[in-house]
Amino acid sequence: MAQLLEPLRILESNNSKCIIVMLNRPLNPDLKLIKFLWNKSVYKLSVDGGTNELYDHLSKNDESYIPDLISGDFDSMRPGVKEFFENKGVEIVSTPDQNYTDFTKALQLLAEKMKLLKMNASCVIVLGAFGGRLDQIFANIDTLFHFDFSIPIYLMSENNLAVLLKEGSYKISVKSSFREDWCGLVPMGEPCESVFTTGLKWNLNKQRLKFGELISTSNTYESDQTESVEIETDKPLLWTMGYSQF
Repeated sequence: MAQLLEPLRILESNNSKCIIVMLNRPLNPDLKLIKFLWNKSVYKLSVDGGTNELYDHLSKNDESYIPDLISGDFDSMRPGVKEFFENKGVEIVSTPDQNYTDFTKALQLLAEKMKLLKMNASCVIVLGAFGGRLDQIFANIDTLFHFDFSIPIYLMSENNLAVLLKEGSYKISVKSSFREDWCGLVPMGEPCESVFTTGLKWNLNKQRLKFGELISTSNTYESDQTESVEIETDKPLLWTMGYSQF
């Protein structure tokens, strides 16, 4: 049976709850999105230098924007910012292991917290995953390979959303007033020998996706009335789609 993914449901439904992970990127492009998601989240985790951004743009003027957990090796977070959140009772966990990125270590902590606190959320939203250095963008995508959460992990930034599809069948709901026209399918880590899709303008019929041969970028939906896209893949595949902010 195909796994159902509803990447834009968190924007549409007042009943949908998420977990927020904020990476070390400027918040300004996503400030409206963060404010919108904050009250829809059951848990907020800020990663190292991303905490400076949270403090500068939100927390220092509005103490309702206080995360539940801050993690990282703390080579970026300012001492005064750390002290501010310590005084607010925020849990702060040092993760100095340089064999993993701060994002990877943050998800390791989050996996433990999800089990311990039995969080009831439909998805994890990672903010600030795109933009900046290209190697860090690839590192953020690589982090997704290390985890099998019970709920999907969506990378969101500005007007981009991505989710890693591991081997299997998926039904992706794309019916949303926030949906933009473009979408894409990008093989990650190794070639996909067989990808089958329905619901796209340019569908794939058990085709091979590989860098240097074919990747499905600048695709779009079959029609304005398309409600879902079905995807079957034999190897990891990154689904990307555009969405509009408020």
